Amino acid sequence: MRDRRTPAQAKALVGRYQMSGLSVKAFCAEEFISPVTLYYWRKRLNLLENQEPSMLIPVRLEQSEPERPTDELKGLELVYPNGVHLSIPMGSDLNTIRELVMLF
Repeated sequence: MRDRRTPAQAKALVGRYQMSGLSVKAFCAEEFISPVTLYYWRKRLNLLENQEPSMLIPVRLEQSEPERPTDELKGLELVYPNGVHLSIPMGSDLNTIRELVMLF
């Protein structure tokens, strides 16, 4: 049967190991776990703690009136903080839009 732990439980386990002063083999024997489990959680928790913050930024949609009465709404324009302009024609496929947005 697979060992299921939450990250909080795993953090407590790794903390106990670090405080124990025991070797991995001795600690795991006392906890009735495989050394692989301890190594897995040490690595995973380290990755979680050192993760880069999300680069997502909030988006605000504004609807503007056409500049001239003859102008039509031609689509959506995204302007990224790095200056990239992305123009998306009206009626574009949602999956295509997702792909374009994820590129920048």
